[in-house]
Amino acid sequence: MTMNRRQFLKNMGIGAAGAALPGVSMFAANEAMNPQDKSLFKLPELHCDVIVVGAGPAGIPAAVAAAREGAKVILLEEDMMPGGAPVDMYVTYMCGAPRVGVFIDMVRELNQKHSLSITPSSTFGQWAWDNKQHWWLPSSFAQVVYGIMKAEKNITLMCGSPVVDAVVETKGNRNRVTGVCVMRQGMLQKVSAPVTIDATGTGLLAAKAGCEYFYGSDARKDFNESIGLEKSDGRVQPCTMMYISQRTRSDAEFPRHIFKTGVLDHDQEKWVTQQTEEEFRKIDSGIYLHWGATVECTDTTDPVLVADAHRRAMKKLEPQFEALNRAGYVTHVAPKIGIRECRRIKGEYVLTVDDVLKGVMHDDKIADAWYSLDPWGMNVDPKIKNSVGPYGIPYRSLIPVNTEGLLTAGRIISGTRLAMSSYRVQPICATIGEAAGTAAAMAALQKTSVRNLDVRRLQNRLDEKGLFEWYRHVNMNVNNKPWKK
Repeated sequence: MTMNRRQFLKNMGIGAAGAALPGVSMFAANEAMNPQDKSLFKLPELHCDVIVVGAGPAGIPAAVAAAREGAKVILLEEDMMPGGAPVDMYVTYMCGAPRVGVFIDMVRELNQKHSLSITPSSTFGQWAWDNKQHWWLPSSFAQVVYGIMKAEKNITLMCGSPVVDAVVETKGNRNRVTGVCVMRQGMLQKVSAPVTIDATGTGLLAAKAGCEYFYGSDARKDFNESIGLEKSDGRVQPCTMMYISQRTRSDAEFPRHIFKTGVLDHDQEKWVTQQTEEEFRKIDSGIYLHWGATVECTDTTDPVLVADAHRRAMKKLEPQFEALNRAGYVTHVAPKIGIRECRRIKGEYVLTVDDVLKGVMHDDKIADAWYSLDPWGMNVDPKIKNSVGPYGIPYRSLIPVNTEGLLTAGRIISGTRLAMSSYRVQPICATIGEAAGTAAAMAALQKTSVRNLDVRRLQNRLDEKGLFEWYRHVNMNVNNKPWKK
């Protein structure tokens, strides 16, 4: 359902004491902070063409794309280093397609320079598909990202700079986002630009700008979807604590028997638990990626509840850690728990699960997408879940209703919960981000609004960048994988 501030607080059981939490704020500014009050800002205002908030799977391609269009970009990240989910949540295995643009460049460099086998995988195809399970160390992602940032002279990367508010003009029929307020070195600083991209993964900036958003499961009737819940239960997908195990003794034997699933070796076709004993003995590299523990979190916008989910997941993992330690393995646990779902910002178009299942290619398509429905914690008929073929992401789903100067990118774009369960994966988020960055730069440099941007010119530019090459050359469906071509 569409949420406003009062509804959200009521549904989540948050009273007046919780109303000040930034995760549930729906206003452009509150009494505690007025962006127009210059006395609050101790650092000089910064100006650029495009602001990108969030240096993760969607934000990095967005910033790179905007910079390559000639825009001056400021990329803001709350953590002390860029990378997002692969770096701080250890989501280093890639699901979904297409792998194009900035993302495919990153994956190819990971294969060439950071393979866990030391030497690159010779089977990598044009689209980085070869029917194998590839993953890399989080630090490898960080190195690749830093290299990308260094090569782009138009990008200013600001880490350790959380955005605490949106700067909004309320003249006319729509709010206009003109910048953001960041906390830097313990002081507030204003950053201004004609276009801002919310690539936070949480939708916090859009919520701060007063945008409407959806949170939790939808009822089928809400968007006339053919499958889904009869009645919304308000839940979001559960969170998962990822970790890596590594052999430290020469006599160590990996305790496969304690895992039902969710363990990956690298550069192999099968999950560890799918391998025969002979296959495992032949492969056994001594380093594994784990989908460790999955827990519910009633409100992924609330840092207190997210921290509690993190604590519960760690407690749940203790038996695994102890068994691995006895077997001669150490564990590297992700700094952050993996969050699959947060706000979904209501846009000019709401992408539905039927758009996904029917493979709709909208006239304003700015990204191709392909991945099964993957709504953790919700039962979907496997035949339907795995029947997804290629579909398109419409530009309208990146434009929040009643708001100017703002685009969304990644999993927070406008869509239903079931649709989002497909496009939330990194390759698709990256393609959406690259499209958003290109659109933002074009709008800023042409001095027009993101709504008035010529979509055909945008699509032509994305085509020139190769973002549609994958679908043009790979007639893909569930029985026709690109690596089989």
